[in-house]
Amino acid sequence: METTGKEAAPRRAGGGDSRTGNVVAGVLKWVEPWFSAYGVVGILVLGVAPIFMPVTVDAAGGDATAVGLVVAAFYVGGLFAPVLSSLTDRRGWQRIVFVGCFPVMAAGVAAFAFVEGTWLWALFALIFGGAGSLACSVAGLFVVEAHPREEWNQRLSWFRLAYGAGQVVGLVIAAVAVAELKTGWLITAALLLAGTVLARIKLPALGPAAAEPRPAGAGPLAGLAGKYGLFLLMWLLVMTGVQTFFNVVPLVMRDAFDVSASTSSWLFLAGAAVGTLCYPLAGTLAGRWGAGQVLLLGIAMMTVSFGVMFGVSHVHAGGMAYIGGAGLVIAAIAYTFVVAAATMMIAGLAPGSEGSAMGLLNGIIAGGAVIGALVPSYVAKALGYSSLTAMAAGILILAALVGIPLFRRSLWLGGEHGQAAHS
Repeated sequence: METTGKEAAPRRAGGGDSRTGNVVAGVLKWVEPWFSAYGVVGILVLGVAPIFMPVTVDAAGGDATAVGLVVAAFYVGGLFAPVLSSLTDRRGWQRIVFVGCFPVMAAGVAAFAFVEGTWLWALFALIFGGAGSLACSVAGLFVVEAHPREEWNQRLSWFRLAYGAGQVVGLVIAAVAVAELKTGWLITAALLLAGTVLARIKLPALGPAAAEPRPAGAGPLAGLAGKYGLFLLMWLLVMTGVQTFFNVVPLVMRDAFDVSASTSSWLFLAGAAVGTLCYPLAGTLAGRWGAGQVLLLGIAMMTVSFGVMFGVSHVHAGGMAYIGGAGLVIAAIAYTFVVAAATMMIAGLAPGSEGSAMGLLNGIIAGGAVIGALVPSYVAKALGYSSLTAMAAGILILAALVGIPLFRRSLWLGGEHGQAAHS
């Protein structure tokens, strides 16, 4: 047996295996109680809303354009996340803004359950979608500003795991209550109100962020040059491709594979559950391979899934529903690697404050989702929802080509702490 030259400490009588305690202690090192509130945001943003919004509009007789408008409105609010989170960070309002987003989301969701009409749905989707995106952006500040950079990869992985766990809960609600949409919306509103309390539990206190120095003669867009700007362009393309499919999952699965909205929710749930468990793995792989290669892995998994789904749906092969379902599960798992890696990458590449970076990350997610809701709605109206898998795959391939310089292992593992070079 290998030894270290010191005698091992004896176990206490009646005690369990110390390895179990070590594992628990290791996990608790990275997990904070307020992560549960971040998970509640995931219930809405990743779980309930992507299923319930298109189904609600479609059930009321709305066409693909109406679905696209409501889904786009949900993400339009997120376009303001970069500015609002940066302002929040500079003023030191992080705690009050994060906690305040929960009652706003709850009110918007509850109202959505009782109104009818595309524009009213769009209005309330804008409200709870914008508050959700802002909550996500500000939540990231409590990780990257309250802890040293060398801990970010692990902390962000567990942080995202909490968000993914919320998605799983949200998809359970969606699968169970898809036939009773109003009930599902109201359950979600109640959980968001509970998040107001959870958000206060041991939430770090952050002061105002220091003003970002700007070199003489540098314009406001100077920071978008180099690898950072390239990352932002690639990330916009990735999110556009991803949301082209995920914005209308139940409708794509219904038209392309004859899979019901309830079954789609359960399949999405299965993929999200496995994906959630993969967040710590994504952090570990980023430490070994570099965040860029983890992102590339996620993009490749999604591209192959969407490509196979499109091919099967158009050749009418046997077992279409099973293949389509497997594609959905794999795509949901891949999303874990995509988002986890991107969060690490933007934290390492951003030339300014973490507040601006996290806000911009979520703002681009929203921007890609808006494009991935409006443009594909016209394609779906002309060619059917089944065509969107091909469109999503094509956009992801373009994103991968744009991001080639960012996937190098040396870029992410070449510094003292694996920090990317700013250029």
